[in-house]
Amino acid sequence: MVRSSRTQRALLAGLAVVLVLSAAAFVATASAQLAWQQRDTIAFQPTDYELVDGDDPQLRVTMEVRNPTSVDARFRAGSLVVYDGDPAAGEALTVPRSERLAGDRDATVSAGATTTVTLTASVPPDTVEQAQSAIDSGRAVTSGTFAVTVRDRSFEANV
Repeated sequence: MVRSSRTQRALLAGLAVVLVLSAAAFVATASAQLAWQQRDTIAFQPTDYELVDGDDPQLRVTMEVRNPTSVDARFRAGSLVVYDGDPAAGEALTVPRSERLAGDRDATVSAGATTTVTLTASVPPDTVEQAQSAIDSGRAVTSGTFAVTVRDRSFEANV
């Protein structure tokens, strides 16, 4: 048992140093882990909207897809709807579950690359004017999911 006050102070100082070093190591490790998780996020961002009027009105949405991972990713539209403003308000401009990728059902984005894809969705004839107004004023908002497959593991990515 330690009885010297000098020895007790030295032990307390050593304990304080160990605690400070442990806290610093924890913060550095947690920050690195968070950065790693964010780095591997496959991101979908709408960049352009185009209304194609006619007998069967369609809304074309150009999406930028960024894949920062070290492997190719395959994706397909899950459930995407274009809204006039906030999706919580419920002003849907496109018919749910009518969206499809132009040209094919699936698309691939290479490892570390960014690509652009076009989705087409049906627009009810009675909302064509509202859809054009939302596009022109910048109120069009895309919300939904993409099904993404990386190395035979699938997950959903939100837009």
